[in-house]
Amino acid sequence: MEFNSLYNLDLRSNEFQAKVVAFYYKHWNDFNMPYHKHNSVEIMYVISGKCIVNTVNDSFSMRKGDFILLDANVPHNLVVDKDSPCRMLNIEFIFEQKTANFPSIKDLEQGNPVLASLLARARPYILLRDSDEVYHTLKNLVFELDKGSLNNEWMVQLQLAQLLIRMAGLAAELEDPSYQQIDLYVKNSMDYIHHHYDYPIQVKDIAASVNLHPGYFHRIFKSNTGQTVVEYLTSLRVEKAKMLLAHTDIPVAEISDSIGINSREYFSAIFKKYTGHTPGGYRKSIEKMSWTNLSEDFIHPTQ
Repeated sequence: MEFNSLYNLDLRSNEFQAKVVAFYYKHWNDFNMPYHKHNSVEIMYVISGKCIVNTVNDSFSMRKGDFILLDANVPHNLVVDKDSPCRMLNIEFIFEQKTANFPSIKDLEQGNPVLASLLARARPYILLRDSDEVYHTLKNLVFELDKGSLNNEWMVQLQLAQLLIRMAGLAAELEDPSYQQIDLYVKNSMDYIHHHYDYPIQVKDIAASVNLHPGYFHRIFKSNTGQTVVEYLTSLRVEKAKMLLAHTDIPVAEISDSIGINSREYFSAIFKKYTGHTPGGYRKSIEKMSWTNLSEDFIHPTQ
C-alpha cells in the first residue's frame, strides 16, 4: 500500500517509510513548463541561476539556495527566462509500507517535535531558503540512489530521514513570528563555522558566507551569542582538538592542522588557555584516567 501525501494521517499512526521514485539534475533555459502535477511529493532545488515556480494561487521567484516543497497532486509549472538559465536538482518521493527495520515516519515524528509540527500543518507547498545543509543531504541521497545497490538502502533511508528533519527545521524558523533576520544570519554563520572550522578561516570569510560587512557581522554575532566570532570559533576548535586528543592516535603535532590552525605554537597557547593543559599533557591525563579506570575495573569487577 502507498500513501503519497506528506500529510496523510496514516503516516503518523502506522509503519510507513519514504521511497524515492524520481531524481535528476536538469539545466533549464528559455523554458515554460505546462501546468502539471505528480502523484508524489516533490522537492525542486535551485543550484544556480533563477526561475519562477507557479502554483494555482501563488508565484515564487527562486534563486540559488531556494527550494520548494510541493505536496503530491499540487498543480504547478516552471518558468525559466532565456537570459537567466537555471540548474536544478529535483527529487520525488512517495510513502510505502515499511519493509525492513528502518525508522518509520511515525518514529521520526515521535522523536522530533519540529517534524511533527511540519506534518501537522498540511500545507500544499512551502518555499524555503537553504544554508547548504539541505543541498548537502540531497547530494548524498542522490549519490546513494545512483549506486542502485540493495545493500545501501539503510543509507538511503537515513538520508531521507535527515532531509525531512532539516526541511522541518527550516519551515519552523520561517513560520515563527519571533524569528528575525539577524537570528538567521547568526545561525547560518554558525553553520558555516561548524562546516569549515578545519580550514584557516577568518572573520571576513564567515561574514562573506552570509553576505554581511565584517564589522556589522561581528556586532550582531556578539549581541546574539555573548561571544565574539573569534571566541566562538576558537572554543569550537579547542573542543574538537580535545576530542581528537582523547579518542584518536593522531600525533599531537598534527592536531593543529586538523582544526584549521596553521601555527602549532599558537594552537598550544590557546589550548592551554582554555583547558589549563598543553595538548600533550591533556592526552597524557586522559590516558592516565583511562588506565586508572581500567585498573579499578580489574581489581573490582562489576558483579
